[in-house]
Amino acid sequence: MILKEIQNRRSVRTFTKEVPTDEQISEIIKAGQFAPTAMNNRAWEFVVVKDQEAREKLCELSGTKGKQEAVKDAPVLIIPVIDTSKSLLSTQDLSLAIENMFLQISHMGMGAFWKNAWPEEIEPIKACLNIPKNFTLVNIIPLGYPAEDIKPYSDKDFKEEKIHWEKW
Repeated sequence: MILKEIQNRRSVRTFTKEVPTDEQISEIIKAGQFAPTAMNNRAWEFVVVKDQEAREKLCELSGTKGKQEAVKDAPVLIIPVIDTSKSLLSTQDLSLAIENMFLQISHMGMGAFWKNAWPEEIEPIKACLNIPKNFTLVNIIPLGYPAEDIKPYSDKDFKEEKIHWEKW
């Protein structure tokens, strides 16, 4: 049986004005910190941005102004970063932490989406947030309470034909 949080985890791009508490944000980040990492390096850290002006600047720097306004409209942004001098597999280590966070967000009745950080956006985002040179990021997580009801996945979304047993 598939976990309810997996079925309910959908991208949310419209948010209410309700702001998650610092305790809730910490729980979400704790879920990220419980993710496995290559060689148990645990080299990720997390930047939390609630300031409206900073969220607007990050929206601009991430190339989403006029496209994905949810980056500035979400009440909270979480930017997972990782120390590349300690992690051999930075993208993988970050992705595992981020997925744990998404499942925790779903469990808590909140919503988020993966706003990709393109290579040309990473350095300007790091500069805006004073992130040290040896750290990198793969995305921004806009977080909040969904403003609309989004239907969970169901068995009809499962595609048996995408499974190849033993060989293609």
